[in-house]
Amino acid sequence: MESNSVIRKRRVKAQQNMVTALCLGCMLFTVCWSVFAAVKEAHKPAVDTKAEKTAPKIEITSHEAKPEETDSSEAEPESSVTEETSSNAPDISDGEHPYAVAKDTADDLGDAVFIGDSRTVGMMNSTDKPQATFLCAVGLNIDTVLTSAEIAQGDGSVGTLQQALSNRQFGRVFISFGTNEMGWPYVDTFEEHYTEMVKTIQSYQPNAEIYLIGILPLAESQDQDGDAVNNENARTFTASIEKVAGELGLHYLDCSPAVADENGYLPEEASPDGIHMTADYCLYWQNFIIDNT
Repeated sequence: MESNSVIRKRRVKAQQNMVTALCLGCMLFTVCWSVFAAVKEAHKPAVDTKAEKTAPKIEITSHEAKPEETDSSEAEPESSVTEETSSNAPDISDGEHPYAVAKDTADDLGDAVFIGDSRTVGMMNSTDKPQATFLCAVGLNIDTVLTSAEIAQGDGSVGTLQQALSNRQFGRVFISFGTNEMGWPYVDTFEEHYTEMVKTIQSYQPNAEIYLIGILPLAESQDQDGDAVNNENARTFTASIEKVAGELGLHYLDCSPAVADENGYLPEEASPDGIHMTADYCLYWQNFIIDNT
């Protein structure tokens, strides 16, 4: 008879495949929606825009920054060695989102690498920081990130995460996973795999400041959909991410204040599918990271 460990691993793999398939479907919907919105927008009269957006891509890329500082509201980053958090929803009563523009205009993210799944892909496609490096892909999770040989290496080739990290030393490493893993039935299994991933990254980037990012909130419509990808599971798995950060002495970064509304949800207008964010909200997320690290 098979051991309990083998049975549990098979269940985890089955759940993982289901959630990955859901994520891929959501990303396909997002791309189609974005194309439709772009076509519709092209037929509108010209309006004042805040930032130029790029077409969707899923490989390492870079984009140009807008250095002008337009917002005077203050963020309150914490100066803890292991935790960087803010608990208040953004104040947009004046019509301007506090993270529409990064206050730290000198930070070009030139020393930073972002490792993550389709939500990180969204930031990559919306970023205005050309120096940032992205190692991410749709459907990537804490298991496959260590085994996939299809991660772009920055020179037109593809390879493993380990190869990409061995080619350059970064000052900051931002790790954002958890959305694809919310269907996993065992949180302790998630913690084990997450810890293994982080330790592997540490071994290739021993001098970098490493930030473990909590799972961003979902829209209320997604939360009520009955799917495993919901805010309750997001909080559960985020607690595990924070726990791993504490055990390894790394930074934990709660970015939800950059994108959540007053009720803790991702606003409906911020996402076409309740999970993946529009370009504006990806920029809010990025700017929050800049101002809090």
